Amino acid sequence: MKTKLLHLVMFLLFSGTIAAQDTIFVKSGDIIPAVIVEKNNTEVKYRKPGQAASPAIYSVFVSDILSIHYSNGIVADYSQAGQDNGKPVKPIENAGKMKVVRIGIEPTVDYFMKTPGDLLLKFWRYWALDSKATIGGNPVSIPLNLKVNFVIGNSGRFWMGDELQLMITPSDAISASTTNINGLEEIKLGMFYYNITIDAGHTLNHKRTLAAILEPGLDVSFMRGHITLVDKEYKTSLCVGLGYHCAVGLDWLITKRISLSTRVGYRSVNIKEQHIDKDSNTGYSYFYVVPVTDKRRLTVGWQGAYANVGVAYNMYYKLMKGIQLER
Repeated sequence: MKTKLLHLVMFLLFSGTIAAQDTIFVKSGDIIPAVIVEKNNTEVKYRKPGQAASPAIYSVFVSDILSIHYSNGIVADYSQAGQDNGKPVKPIENAGKMKVVRIGIEPTVDYFMKTPGDLLLKFWRYWALDSKATIGGNPVSIPLNLKVNFVIGNSGRFWMGDELQLMITPSDAISASTTNINGLEEIKLGMFYYNITIDAGHTLNHKRTLAAILEPGLDVSFMRGHITLVDKEYKTSLCVGLGYHCAVGLDWLITKRISLSTRVGYRSVNIKEQHIDKDSNTGYSYFYVVPVTDKRRLTVGWQGAYANVGVAYNMYYKLMKGIQLER
């Protein structure tokens, strides 16, 4: 009899332990079984049921919680958490939510490992009188990015955005020079890029401050500089090209105001050379790859792998009742 009574007591205690779990309902639709160990205005910390002795503690932001159903039957409603309740809320306080859009101004350092293309190399070796002549250049430039990002979905995990990049390469981004029996032969070309980019990202950490980014884009490019042949300089003019770039990288929101980005990718654009020629009837002319033997129009390739890193200053705008700049 005593043994049966002991078994009954143990069964009731064990059943109470199983039932003594809370349930967190998240706005994204997830349901989290939990044993809550700590709460504050920012986050709720919990252990997984059945792991009371485990040191592993998890957390979820209060702003992500819809409600909590406690084991004693009490239901806590968090659906209104974080709302202004009639008080003015600055857009920056809603950073990482669908209520605002983030606009960043970002200077970057770009390293472009470009190749000038086979046609330009063939052209240069002909005029340099050297079948092994090479073409070099300065790979570093300082682009300026204007970024617009916003969150998709209540979970705050998905980022979408648009980016405008303005980049002016050094004037010797593609360069080569030699002196032979004909005189000075030189190539010195630079580029202005106007790039329109789409950013798509997904956060990698619980605080949603680090995101993996996929970045395809369209490049509109304007080539400038000069080509000197037999001591005569020809200035490039009206050289416009279309191309593309595609990159992957990371965006890290260090603070709500300051973010760091890094990208690695590939860009490509080919531009047909055209220069000012005072001796021609039109005032403009262009070179053949090799006179007489190869009458293809000279094309300069701006293509290759690149990497960049930048630091942005962020501002936030409301997406309710029109777009309002934060004051």
